[in-house]
Amino acid sequence: MEKVKGIIYTILSAVIFGIMPILARLAYDGGVNSFTLVFLRSFFSVFMLLAYLIIKKVNLKVNREQIKTLIILGILGYTMTTLTLFSSYKYISVGLATTLHFIYPVVVTLISIVLFKENIYFSKIIALVLASIGIYFLIGKDGGGTSIKGIILALVSGIFYSYYLLSVAYSKIKTLNCYVLTFYLSFIASIFLFIVGIFTDQLSFNISANAWGISVIIAFFTSIMAVILLQIGIKMIGASTASILSTFEPIVGILLGVLILNETITIRIIVGGVLVVLSVIILTFGGKERTEKYLKENCGLNQSK
Repeated sequence: MEKVKGIIYTILSAVIFGIMPILARLAYDGGVNSFTLVFLRSFFSVFMLLAYLIIKKVNLKVNREQIKTLIILGILGYTMTTLTLFSSYKYISVGLATTLHFIYPVVVTLISIVLFKENIYFSKIIALVLASIGIYFLIGKDGGGTSIKGIILALVSGIFYSYYLLSVAYSKIKTLNCYVLTFYLSFIASIFLFIVGIFTDQLSFNISANAWGISVIIAFFTSIMAVILLQIGIKMIGASTASILSTFEPIVGILLGVLILNETITIRIIVGGVLVVLSVIILTFGGKERTEKYLKENCGLNQSK
C-alpha cells in the first residue's frame, strides 16, 4: 500500500509541474508578461518557503562560500531556467516546450562525461542517440513552421537547468536542505529580477486579478507542494522509480495543451516526445546508484522550475 501511495505522490508532483505551463499561458491572457510572472513566482515563493521553514524550525544558516555559489546559481541556474522556459510558452506549444526542456538529463550526462570524466556506458550512448533523434523529430528538418525562437528558448532552459543540477551536485551547497536552497535561490532571483526589471522596464503590475491569483498558485504548487510530494514519493518508492515517473511531466503538458489550450498534436511530436522520455528512462536505469544518491540528497528533481 505504501508503494502505491508513493507512486501516486510522485505522479501528482509530475502532474503539478505539467500543469505549470498551462497556468503560465492563462496568466499571459491576464496581461502579465513572462518576466513579471517569473518575478512574482519567485517573490511569492520567498514568503511561502520562509513560513514553511520557520514552522519546521529549519536552520537557515549558510557560510560565506555557499553565499557566493548561491548568488551565481540563483541568477544563471534558477532565474534563467524559469525565464527562458516561461518565455518559450509564448512562441511554441506548452507540450513541445516542456518536452524540449526535458533534454536536461541528457545534457547533464554529456557534460559529466566530457568535464567530469564519468564512465561511458552503452546505455548512455543509446540514450544520447535517442534524445538527439527525438529532438530532430520535435523541431523538424526546418522547424516545420514552428517558431525557432521558441525552440531555442526551450532548449536553452534545459541547458540552464543542467547547469543548476551540476552546480548543486558538485558544489558546496549540495549539503543544504532542499527547501533552504530553494528559499535562497528564490530570494536572489527576486532581487535580481526586480533590479533588471526596473532598469529595462520589463516589470509590469498592471495585470488582471486572475493573473495575480495564478501567480500565487504557481508559486505555492511548484515551490512547495510539488517538491514535498516528490520527496515523500522518493522515500516510499526510491529515487530511480520516482525519477522515471517524473517523465509524466511532458506527457501531462502535451495532453493539457491539447485539451485546454486547443494546441495541435502531430505524429512528429508524439514520436519525438516518446524518444526523449525513453532516453531519460534509459539514463535513469543506467545510473541507478548515482540517481538514488543525488535525488535523496537534493529532495528530487525540478526544484528550480
